[in-house]
Amino acid sequence: MKYFLQVEGGRNFEIEVEDGVGGHCVVHVGGRQLEADFLDVDRLGQYTAILNGRSFAASIEEDDAQHLRVNIAGETFTVVAMDEREKAAGDVAAQSGPKAEVIKASMPGVLISVTAKEGDLLSPGEAVAVLEAMKMQNEVACQHGGVVAEVLVEAGQSVDANQVLLRLQPPPAED
Repeated sequence: MKYFLQVEGGRNFEIEVEDGVGGHCVVHVGGRQLEADFLDVDRLGQYTAILNGRSFAASIEEDDAQHLRVNIAGETFTVVAMDEREKAAGDVAAQSGPKAEVIKASMPGVLISVTAKEGDLLSPGEAVAVLEAMKMQNEVACQHGGVVAEVLVEAGQSVDANQVLLRLQPPPAED
């Protein structure tokens, strides 16, 4: 099966995985072929990968089925992962024009500020709130932009992971 990965910072990878027996597989990436063994350590997002004889530990947190936070050797990467069916569906959806957007909390925490208000027109990537979690402040931004249709939270409120914070409508059509 082919997978398409988009790593924070704009790096894109196309990976083909040939499944084998007992977690063994062959991975094709960037013109290279890697022998790989994967082990789900605890069924809670901890994995061991052996690639061409080198061992790596990885922690993977899912925001949803496609949006992942991957930690390898203390370095965290935000990754959007799609298989070839999901990518094809996304390509068709992208051609059909702008869509509504739902902005969710990436982790549990307390909202320090909510800057977006109903009726605001947001640009892609624009910040809408600041979420404090584990004594760190994290900016929450929209992905595609649009008009704020509904603000469901306020500053000072505690939120759960994946809780809906705002709903956006597609931006108005340009003349």
